[in-house]
Amino acid sequence: MTITLILVGFAGLALLFFLFWIRSGGVDAVDESKLSEQLRAVDLEAFRNLIDESEEEFLRTNLLPREFRSLQRMRLRAAVDYVAGVSHNAAVLLQFGQAARRSPDAEVAEAGRQLVDNAVQLRLYALLATCKLYVRIAFPGAALEPAGVVDNYQRLSDGAALLGRLQNPAKRALISSTV
Repeated sequence: MTITLILVGFAGLALLFFLFWIRSGGVDAVDESKLSEQLRAVDLEAFRNLIDESEEEFLRTNLLPREFRSLQRMRLRAAVDYVAGVSHNAAVLLQFGQAARRSPDAEVAEAGRQLVDNAVQLRLYALLATCKLYVRIAFPGAALEPAGVVDNYQRLSDGAALLGRLQNPAKRALISSTV
């Protein structure tokens, strides 16, 4: 009974920590003029290649098992770095969306709300994807794919570009070229 209570307490604290982590973002207030400086470049095609099942199968069949495991671990560590970049960008865009939600323009406020929703969802996906990737690093044969991160990041990027166009029509490419 005592162990159960300790585990439930630990799980509750972990949940609170992760909710705070997802919401906080760990970045300062976003100045739109310096937004491109705060975002990290993320090559989605390279990330897709790292988590592609057919690429993994190709490597598995053409390499010795020991070489495959070593290379697969390196590829998964690189994927963790990509997910960290995506998570950081989501945190920056979360702050950007929160500022836009306070806009008196209803269309800008709605775009900001959607951006915040997508950013929070992406931060959660990034957390889950990171966990899956670390499990795969420990067990290279595990079938856990973090593919949802790519689609959610693309949706977040599109939302950020829309918000940028709504707020500053003259600076159309400010966000879309940097995310």
